[in-house]
Amino acid sequence: MDKSKKILVIDPDAGIREEYLSLFNGEDYELEISAGFTKAMEKIKNVHFDCIIIDTHLPEILVYDAVPIIKTIYPEVEVIVTTAKNSRELETKVREQDIFYYYIKSFEMEELRLAVSDIFKKLGKIKEVKKMKQPPLILIVDNDPDFVKATRTILKTKSYKVEIAYDRNEAMEKIKHLKPDLILLDIMMKEIDDGFTICYDLKHDPELKNIPVFAISGITEKTGFKFSPKTDGEYFAADDYVEKPIEADDLLKRIEALLTK
Repeated sequence: MDKSKKILVIDPDAGIREEYLSLFNGEDYELEISAGFTKAMEKIKNVHFDCIIIDTHLPEILVYDAVPIIKTIYPEVEVIVTTAKNSRELETKVREQDIFYYYIKSFEMEELRLAVSDIFKKLGKIKEVKKMKQPPLILIVDNDPDFVKATRTILKTKSYKVEIAYDRNEAMEKIKHLKPDLILLDIMMKEIDDGFTICYDLKHDPELKNIPVFAISGITEKTGFKFSPKTDGEYFAADDYVEKPIEADDLLKRIEALLTK
């Protein structure tokens, strides 16, 4: 279970804190609790919370003074304010703050659970939008510095992010760490079969097998051995392959086709 969705509850009522723990038990959240604002601030300074559920009646501070302090530290955090004793004056002051939801404890707790769920739906959409705005990351795996330099320049004209690996070990480390959107792969590097091995390992890894591999090599010219992903079977399951050299326009068209496939 992914426990990356962090919630902090700030409430002086021990019974309510236990009810919240029970309410969110089994949910995909990491829940921390605090009885007061001072202790909560120590947590907030050391942990990035996505959602803070804070009661209006804290012993040290008024909630409409507490929310601006929280927002100064984490402007993007979503805040739910709760209260057991509501009044028109209190609600007006609370709703003037930058909060996501105002929950009155006499209402069904399902209402609070749904509000928290809505927060993480919103955060999920924001993350997806941010991801979509990021330019694709292309990893060039090639030990020819001249080819790397020229290819990198071509890719930069389309604003692609580019990373380089010059050998098999460096390539596999970067693939696992960066999870690029596409790999431009040479075949003959330190060892004649480095590209074959990288492609085979990649396409047999459940987490990495969907990364497109575009092999670009001069192996036929160097060895006289002509091959293709279409005819050489499972061992060389590259998604596309061309012989070096390749024209810039052809390179970019093939990359775009693989990224949108």
